[in-house]
Amino acid sequence: MPPTLDHCHGQREAVALLRTALEASWNDGIRLPHMLFTGPPGVGKTLFAHLAAREMAVTVHERLGQTLDVPASVNGLLMEADDKDIVFIDEAHELPPGSQTMLYRALDDRFVFVNGQRDRTLKLPVADFTLVMATTDEYGLLQPLRDRCKLLIPFGWYGADELSTIVKQRAQMMRVELAGDVANAIATRAKETPRLAIRLLESCHRYARSRNEHRIVMSHFLATVELERIDAMGLSRDERRYLSLLAEKNGEPVRLMTAESALGLHRRTLQSVIEPYLVRAGLCERLPTGRAITDKGLRHLEQSMGSDVAVAGSEQR
Repeated sequence: MPPTLDHCHGQREAVALLRTALEASWNDGIRLPHMLFTGPPGVGKTLFAHLAAREMAVTVHERLGQTLDVPASVNGLLMEADDKDIVFIDEAHELPPGSQTMLYRALDDRFVFVNGQRDRTLKLPVADFTLVMATTDEYGLLQPLRDRCKLLIPFGWYGADELSTIVKQRAQMMRVELAGDVANAIATRAKETPRLAIRLLESCHRYARSRNEHRIVMSHFLATVELERIDAMGLSRDERRYLSLLAEKNGEPVRLMTAESALGLHRRTLQSVIEPYLVRAGLCERLPTGRAITDKGLRHLEQSMGSDVAVAGSEQR
């Protein structure tokens, strides 16, 4: 993790918004405002929550939204926090409606209700903490809870130069040397996402160590992407299978149920894992009647098929 917010690369708007809030809170001697981080997975929302706590010299109390499914879990989380601490809820859209209501009532009233002895309900105070929520679906949250967040910080995708810098920074933290253009090569196949870039760097490092080498060179990178079936755009084997299925229909839209059966993948996997980057990159499109491959998708599929055939041939040998 970068030591401070100033060491972050990318997300300039998010950095500027959070930096302003940090400086204002420091100058006034008050806690940070309640915040909502929105954006796709893997782009740094959790990282920024921890950096905010580090810069404010406070503690982070972190939970996943789906774990706060009963009143006792919500109360336990809120009562852990001290004044100015950050209560961070990741995947906040997974919070049940009842838990969301408890949260915004606690923000307003600064107390929670717990069950005591003999069926008595006790009213207990909570600290003046900062609530930070991260979500990929902000409208999965109740409007009253969203309204309590005075600072909305959107997160977006990263450019290749930003990802290359992040890869180099992580390699330094790992005490791993990168040769030549390895960082740039990793960045081009990371689908604009730091989490994927770091994962690919770690895979390259494992390959290098399997050869008892400490320095990652281009041959290690090429062997890694071949081993993991990652093509020039960073597409996985399943993503290319999905494009191939669409291409077989000669432009006729394919219904999601048909793709689910043909590929043996769950519908949620197709919608939340396979499709997002393919649509964003313009390789396929979602139509009212189904999914269809684009001309760009066809061209990419034709270019990548040769590498898949080569890999299959080497496996048979």
